Amino acid sequence: MRVRPVRPNIYLPVVRFGVADSDWFSVLLISCAGYLVPVPLGLTVFYVPLQMWTWLLATAGSIAFFNYIRIGRKPHWLNYKLKSLFLHHRQYRAIPNGRKRAFNRAWLIEEQINEALFDAQRSPPVSVAQTISLLEQNDRFQEDCAERWNTLLLTTD
Repeated sequence: MRVRPVRPNIYLPVVRFGVADSDWFSVLLISCAGYLVPVPLGLTVFYVPLQMWTWLLATAGSIAFFNYIRIGRKPHWLNYKLKSLFLHHRQYRAIPNGRKRAFNRAWLIEEQINEALFDAQRSPPVSVAQTISLLEQNDRFQEDCAERWNTLLLTTD
């Protein structure tokens, strides 16, 4: 017999009725809550106690919900969706291989925040005359530096 590659399935979840084994505890809790909540009321529908109907609807609804969030979705899809509802997009990471790429450049974000703070504390803009005088002074300084550099080079030769 020829040796064939085997892909181990031991790490995949066990699925019953489309619900992973890790989610069955939640289905059980929801079903129990659906049964126990209407017990104190003592109501009946078609001569059947209300808790029998709510138990059936809660179980079917929870199985449908867990099928919806698992089938055709990426892993941890619901966690990312809930985070996106309650947190700003810079506080959570994007879904790997998702449609939207992440903006995870903390040094840019910090720089933008620092610039915004600096702009808020900055004095009002200077006048045009002050700017022109500063530019002229800079030109004179550059010329003096170049002249000193040239004289230094000529004296060393």
